[in-house]
Amino acid sequence: MKKITLLTFIAFIGFSVSAQSLLPMKYGIKLGANIANISSTPNEGVKNIDNASLIGVAGGFYMEIALNDKWYINPELVYVQKGASFDYDFTHTYMNDIPFSHSAQDEHNTSSELKLAYIELNPTISYKTPYKLALNFGPSFSFQIQQDYIITDIGDDDNLPGHEVLNEGIFTEETFDIGLNIGLSYYLTEDFIIDGKVNTGFMSIGKVSKETNTGSAGNDLKENIFDLRARGIVFSVVYLF
Repeated sequence: MKKITLLTFIAFIGFSVSAQSLLPMKYGIKLGANIANISSTPNEGVKNIDNASLIGVAGGFYMEIALNDKWYINPELVYVQKGASFDYDFTHTYMNDIPFSHSAQDEHNTSSELKLAYIELNPTISYKTPYKLALNFGPSFSFQIQQDYIITDIGDDDNLPGHEVLNEGIFTEETFDIGLNIGLSYYLTEDFIIDGKVNTGFMSIGKVSKETNTGSAGNDLKENIFDLRARGIVFSVVYLF
């Protein structure tokens, strides 16, 4: 019953807004690029990652709903590629199986590339100025639909006598993220718009973890764990029908 009441209320508000507005509702398509990156929080005693941006595709459906001649609601449903590339180094301490040998250390250089794909709902609020500019802000709701994590670990474990081979790094994803969009739009014409925004995610998109010590006799079990959050700068063009 509560769901029916809520849906009825939303439909009523939408009908009222449409009825009161003297300006038409417009539909369009949006296509652009996302300069995607991440912020990271490491576990205790671990040096943070050195990350770089990835360029991804962003595009989908766009609406322009006029509340009056200045204020608009611009909902969009878009496909967005996110992620980053990053490096981190660590030292693996292990016990040599050769009799009378002591523990040894192996230096590892780890590079990773994380590619994620989301379906994103952005109910953006816009304020149009007299100078063909619009100020935009609003929440984003992102649903992860695909992930690809590639890790390259450069170390000497496999080439040393009595070696201990470390487990591969893994990415444990979170499927839902809430964030904030803030940006500007410039109206080249009434139907052709250039749009730029900054997106900041508030929730964890997942954790990257990599075993650095196996916990065998003579060393402690250790992992590098990085809790990731998404961020990006999106540049798009919009065409309204």
